[in-house]
Amino acid sequence: MSVSTEYISIGCNRVPQVASWGKDGLVAFGAHNYVALYYPEDRECKGIVATLSGHKDRVNCVTFIDRGDELHQKNIAMVSGSVDKTAWIWKRSQNGRWVNSAILEPHGGSVNTIGVIQAKSIIVDKDLIVTGSAEGVIKVWERTIIDDIKDSVECIQTIDLGSIYPMTLALSYLPESKVPILAIGCTDKKIFIYIQKDRQFIKSLSLQGHENWIRSLSFATYTSKDDVISAPNSNILQHHRLKDGDLLLASASQDKYVRLWKFSHNGETSKSGNLEEVNVDEVKSNEGSKDIERLSIKELLENIQDNTGSNKKIQLSTKAHIIEVDVLSEGNNENIKKKYSVMFEALLIGHDDWIYSVCWQPPCAIKDDKGNDVYHQPMSILTSSSDKSMIIWKPEPETGIWVNLARMGGIGGYASGFFGGLYGPNGNYALAHGHTGAFHLWKNLNEEENQDWQPQVSISGHFNSVQDLDWDPKFRYLVSVSLDQTARLFAPWNRRINESDGGDEKRPSITTWHEISRPQIHGYDIYCLSFINQWQYVSGADEKILRVFDAPKNFVQSLAKITGQHSILGELESRPVGANLPPLGLSNKAISSSDIEKSLESLQEEDDFLNRQIPAHTSSITLNSLKTFDRPPFEEQLLQNTLWPEIDKLYGHGYELRSVCASHDGKYIACACKATTNEHAIIRMYNTSTWKELSNSSLKSHTLTVTKIRFSHNDKWILAVSRDRFWSLYERTDDKEIPYKLVDKNKAHARIIWDCSWSHDDLLFATASRDKTVKVWRQADNSQNKIQWECISTIKLNEAVTAIDFAPRLIGKSYYVAVGLESGKVFLFKSADDQLERWSLALEVDKDECHVESVNRIILSDSEYIDSGLTEESDERKVKLRLVSCGSDYCVRMLSLEI
Repeated sequence: MSVSTEYISIGCNRVPQVASWGKDGLVAFGAHNYVALYYPEDRECKGIVATLSGHKDRVNCVTFIDRGDELHQKNIAMVSGSVDKTAWIWKRSQNGRWVNSAILEPHGGSVNTIGVIQAKSIIVDKDLIVTGSAEGVIKVWERTIIDDIKDSVECIQTIDLGSIYPMTLALSYLPESKVPILAIGCTDKKIFIYIQKDRQFIKSLSLQGHENWIRSLSFATYTSKDDVISAPNSNILQHHRLKDGDLLLASASQDKYVRLWKFSHNGETSKSGNLEEVNVDEVKSNEGSKDIERLSIKELLENIQDNTGSNKKIQLSTKAHIIEVDVLSEGNNENIKKKYSVMFEALLIGHDDWIYSVCWQPPCAIKDDKGNDVYHQPMSILTSSSDKSMIIWKPEPETGIWVNLARMGGIGGYASGFFGGLYGPNGNYALAHGHTGAFHLWKNLNEEENQDWQPQVSISGHFNSVQDLDWDPKFRYLVSVSLDQTARLFAPWNRRINESDGGDEKRPSITTWHEISRPQIHGYDIYCLSFINQWQYVSGADEKILRVFDAPKNFVQSLAKITGQHSILGELESRPVGANLPPLGLSNKAISSSDIEKSLESLQEEDDFLNRQIPAHTSSITLNSLKTFDRPPFEEQLLQNTLWPEIDKLYGHGYELRSVCASHDGKYIACACKATTNEHAIIRMYNTSTWKELSNSSLKSHTLTVTKIRFSHNDKWILAVSRDRFWSLYERTDDKEIPYKLVDKNKAHARIIWDCSWSHDDLLFATASRDKTVKVWRQADNSQNKIQWECISTIKLNEAVTAIDFAPRLIGKSYYVAVGLESGKVFLFKSADDQLERWSLALEVDKDECHVESVNRIILSDSEYIDSGLTEESDERKVKLRLVSCGSDYCVRMLSLEI
């Protein structure tokens, strides 16, 4: 038996610094307690390729560790910090699997930020790692590689900031040295600069200027090759010209500004000892020009007038800090004193809200005069903000002033701002993550001008516990619901990549899974759903009301294009065109053809077409949002343009809904709510032809919350399990007013029964309980015509069982059942041939392919048969099943099982 991961969906944690883009194109990001791995530039768009488990709480920050000289730097490991107060080091072993090589001993609080060396050349035997926590303490670590799976770490220093909390850290080397410099952005609006001496960081100065918390810091080493900022014929003043090797620090703050700081070698001090003197060849004035041999920056600024007309002098903070550092000379191994000047370089103004991240474009290779590749650090910065935009900044060639070159995002609507932004390793991709847990990806299609940034297909997922999921009856797509108050629809994207591989033959068809619709964006936590037919489903939430949704025409058209199943287009005529959610509303309203016709009649000019709003209850949506997609939608489109209209509400329950199930023939809906008394622990039945509750048809048996309801495949039975430790069984009748009646009841377990499932032939059902057992039941032989079911087998496990499902067919002569545990583990059990009383473990899914918290739902379905080469007379052939599961770890997983 083999297992492979087909699809993983999980949202990025909604905190800054939670993602890092490595030099090999791998993005590692925190997703719940996982470190998830994703290749954004993958042409096949496979999405998340793996999740690394180990942390016991939310992952807050992730960063890669680099080693190497200039263009030969590589990622050798990564570090993740978590709310569980620890930081973990991960690296690839020789077999290509990511392993935890070391755990940094716990802080006293959540690890919120990590710093590693960012420099032109990092040739070291020991990696320097700095971690900052919510207790106001910073720890400095040295990492030494032991072998391909183990590292040793040593804490060499602890810096206590007291009541000040570190928000961000950055590490680099001082110019023309290997002396580490540490920058700390804090909640007191200052940047603390520490210089290492004798393996200990010593505070050297603090940089002031920001007016709010500092959220992000990033170092870069300036290279003068082909760069205009240092060109002698430019109009840039001498003291603002950068020298090769200067260290630049970019800082982003909640004050909406980005500041650049310059660290230069050999800064000369003035007589006062605190200002750098500069040479100015020529200063132009209204009276002409005159030569000035030496002027201090302070004297230059005293002559600047306020351009508001008030004739007042401007007061600017341009103090050049001088620091003196002992640097080990490479020639004679003696310490020599070097002076460095630290000076404010530029102020970047353009965002309208908090700036959460600042990122330098990664170094690249350019050609020198001889045609050789040389190391080059582009002067380009990417910032992300909660104002819903990302900005790329570059200096103007003539003046050196940093300007806004390109802006991405800023789309309005329901979208929220960004928590972080990253440059791709080649500088032609940009990635952002925001409040919805999704990634936003852009590609620069015009690299020369750096201005044509276009959105690309990326990944998304839930950002809270996923409570339930269900396939449509024809297994074309999958819908999940979550405590993040959304329902998300996943389907396969079938297409060909039109590129030849050295010949005329094109690549084979590619199938990858994606979120292609968000049918419901709610104001309440959603707990359960069930499909009524292939285009309608019903969901229940904390609001006590069942809501019924119907697929719109634009979704069916998009599904046909994305999956390639064009046969479904024959069912379009009766469907609404689309849907939208009115402002402050909870109900998705349908958009009909008549709404569009009225809107089109009112249009006066063709140019207004895309911006014209549809009247009446669809006033918040534009006609442009009704378009169909031939590829997975972007996050902005999922938020606004993929809703399903709500066609009815089903009332009756007095408390929050917890379980719902529709019959396989689509005629009835059964649901239950939270309950502590007999009065509320009932199952209400609804008729789907009228959307009305069946009078006097409530199924009464339990005394506490009914946790799961399941119709048998032939709809002859309804099975319900409850917190009261009983299961109850109801049989179909011929009475349309009372379609089901109670026929059996059993106190089956010693603890809560969480789930139940019918076998494909309805001869067996199984119950799963907190008492760590799964029990299999079969109808007993009874001559008195009284229906009774007996337990024929008990499967014992080491943990509480929270989810269960039978395989959709016999495999060989055995029944198979998938079991999900409270810890997130997944098992597959099989019955012995012709002996249903004997069950054995058939498969234990690897921990890296399981959940890390409670499995809330698990479904086994057919995928395809695999011809094993046996004769037609033989019944033995391999079967391929698809196992989908969801859990409290925010994750939806799809596994392919070959049996």
